[in-house]
Amino acid sequence: MASVAEAEPAIGFYTVEQSEFTGWTGGLLVLNASGRPLEFQCTLPIRPSRAHEILYGATLRDYLIGDAIGSLLISRCRNTPRMICCDQPEALHLDVHTDCPMLLVCEAAETDEGPITDDMLPGYDRLELAGSSLRVATERSEEVSRLLGKFRSLPDIVEPFGRIREAIGEAQKQVARARSAAA
Repeated sequence: MASVAEAEPAIGFYTVEQSEFTGWTGGLLVLNASGRPLEFQCTLPIRPSRAHEILYGATLRDYLIGDAIGSLLISRCRNTPRMICCDQPEALHLDVHTDCPMLLVCEAAETDEGPITDDMLPGYDRLELAGSSLRVATERSEEVSRLLGKFRSLPDIVEPFGRIREAIGEAQKQVARARSAAA
């Protein structure tokens, strides 16, 4: 990944959409400190085979979100974010693929168990940005606390996930149109 100029810090937002029809599609949106887009990356839909479902079992979702899709998007990113916000707890494991800290935006988080609570993420500290609660690995908490000041002008850190989902939807429509035109 290329580095963003010191004058313009960047923050990333990462999510994965699952569709019964298209499969798993990930998106990474990189914004400047004012919330304007610097870069967007998304994957083509990934459809795990039945063999993958059997072999990965209950860990398939963790693998797709926290390893396969996210690491690909991060490696393709040209603008290095200072930190990456996610809305799926499984994405917190991406910290092994990047030097920047991963943060879970609790108000945007998707879990089957309901809202994110402190006991659901042992080893993660709570911080705040733009009125939202964040969870960050305890060992990165001090570093992230210093970085948050660079992004205080962001009005909302939940909204970018909606932008990613809309952009993924548009990309999927374009692929579908291209396939139908080629047929």
